Amino acid sequence: MAKQGALSALGKGGMSELWARLRFLFLAIIVYRIGAHIPVPGINPDRLADLFRQNEGTILSLF
Repeated sequence: MAKQGALSALGKGGMSELWARLRFLFLAIIVYRIGAHIPVPGINPDRLADLFRQNEGTILSLF
């Protein structure tokens, strides 16, 4: 009977840790997605697009 109480407490604690980790993961994904739309100062997006267009079919296009 004591083992049941210990197992249920362990399972509940494990689930709360899992939810905390998942919450952190989703928050990190949201921050990353928002940050992906912020332009980097000093980088010309048109020139960068031209660079990728010129290098199609090369090793650079693999990434």
